[in-house]
Amino acid sequence: MVDGMSDLVKPAVLFSEDEIQERILDIGRRITADYDGSDLAIVGILKGTIVFMADLIRAIEQPLTCDFLKVGRTKDRRIDVAFSPETDFRAREVLLLQDVVDTGVTMSFIVGHIQEDWQPRSLKVAALIDREDQRKVDCTVDYACFKVVEDGFVVGYGLDSEEQYRGLRYLGRLDRKKAG
Repeated sequence: MVDGMSDLVKPAVLFSEDEIQERILDIGRRITADYDGSDLAIVGILKGTIVFMADLIRAIEQPLTCDFLKVGRTKDRRIDVAFSPETDFRAREVLLLQDVVDTGVTMSFIVGHIQEDWQPRSLKVAALIDREDQRKVDCTVDYACFKVVEDGFVVGYGLDSEEQYRGLRYLGRLDRKKAG
């Protein structure tokens, strides 16, 4: 088995492990400066953010708390948000982590939900990958490690295709036909 793969098609490398770590350190420094002295809460959207979140919180040099949010689609294609916070987010600075922001539909819904229900002091979005060219609705990504415009399905570093490829140490691209 090479890079966590057995009989799977090997994705073309978009960004190496070193490139990812360099960008995360850069984003971590920016977040540290922007939130210096703030009461920061990091909220990662499962499952794709787990690797990104683990590395990013170590790159942020200040106290913070971590929570997760599960987002999915119902059978009738509505967005379903599952979260039972142990944390009170009112008057806190919230940084929402997403693996890929593309159309903006889901992220826009989540941001509206958080602002209305949690009432944080501020809410910003950090994404491992921003596919701004795919937007269907307005959606701001405040911190993006990478902007991707290439066609294909991005996997690795926590991102999957049918629950495969999450363990790759790099971000790779699968042809849409091969992505399932």
